Order: sequence, then structure tokens, then C-alpha cells
Amino acid sequence: MSHAMFRAYADAVKAEIGVATTTRFIALAETTDGRFGLFHHSMLPGAGGADPHYHSRISESFYVLTGEVRLHDGTGWRTARAGDFLHVPENAVHGFRNESDSLVEMLIIFTPAEHREGYFEGLSALLADGNRPSREEMVALMEKYDQYEVDAPDTDHDHPLSGDGQGHHGPGDTHSHRTAHVHH
Repeated sequence: MSHAMFRAYADAVKAEIGVATTTRFIALAETTDGRFGLFHHSMLPGAGGADPHYHSRISESFYVLTGEVRLHDGTGWRTARAGDFLHVPENAVHGFRNESDSLVEMLIIFTPAEHREGYFEGLSALLADGNRPSREEMVALMEKYDQYEVDAPDTDHDHPLSGDGQGHHGPGDTHSHRTAHVHH
């Protein structure tokens, strides 16, 4: 017979990702028999996040607890506030970042779990002590954990007449951030 598993918030393992982000592991793959992973993600003001990408084997969901976070929904960026939710099925483009001057806290859920905590631990190690990993190191980590960056529309859904008046920011309607601040 199965039994319930309890973890106190203070007992959850956490990964410091650079100096601006902390991810606390609430439900690990081993806790949920691989069914889902739940992470509490805290981002200081101006913290980078994850550029547009997709996962081929997992869905991902975001639930904003505090602050305002910019979420990419595959068609462009929008501001999400406390109580807002974004579900991203397998192979759907998404991303996030904190452009605000306030702390952002959100829950991130992966289904199935795919041992996503390994990605956060790897990212923490790559960014430890102010290290600036190479593009190759970042891509290797991302691909090991089913994460693939893409060029995606840079449309701003909050300001639809920004850029060229059509809700776009420039020719081709794509914008690629190729930096080492991908967090999830």
C-alpha cells in the first residue's frame, strides 16, 4: 500500500542559480514516482530567465504567486501577475523573465517529472562563483534535460502597437536571446 509523503518548505532542497534566482525543489521525481515535478522559483528584480524554447517529452506549467513576470506563450511576451497561470504542452514554445523591479515567485510544474531537478542543479553548478559558461556548455545541459531553444516571435501582447505598429519589434518578427541565463 502506498503512503502520503510530506516535505516541509524549510526542508526542500534549493538551487541558487547565479545571484538572482533560487529554485526550491518541492516535489521531486522520486517523490511522485516520476509523475510530476513541482518547483518554487524566486527571481530578484531584473533576473534573466529562459529564452523561448520547447520540451519534446514534458509539459510545463507556471502559476504566479507574487510579482509580475514576463511569460512567452509561443506567440509573444505578456505580463503575468499573481494568480495567473500558463500551461505549455509538449513541443510548445515558451519562456520567462523578470523585467520588473520587484521579486517574482512562481510555481513551475513539469509533467512527467523527467528528473528536472538535475537541470536546475546543473545550471546552479555552471553559474556558481560568477562563472560564465560557454554557449556549448549551456546547450549541452539544456539538451541533456529535453530543452531546445528556438527563435520565436518577439511580439509584446501588453503593448500591441509597439514596434512597427503591428505588434512586432522588427523585420522577421523574431528575436533571439543567446545568453547563458537560461534557468529552467
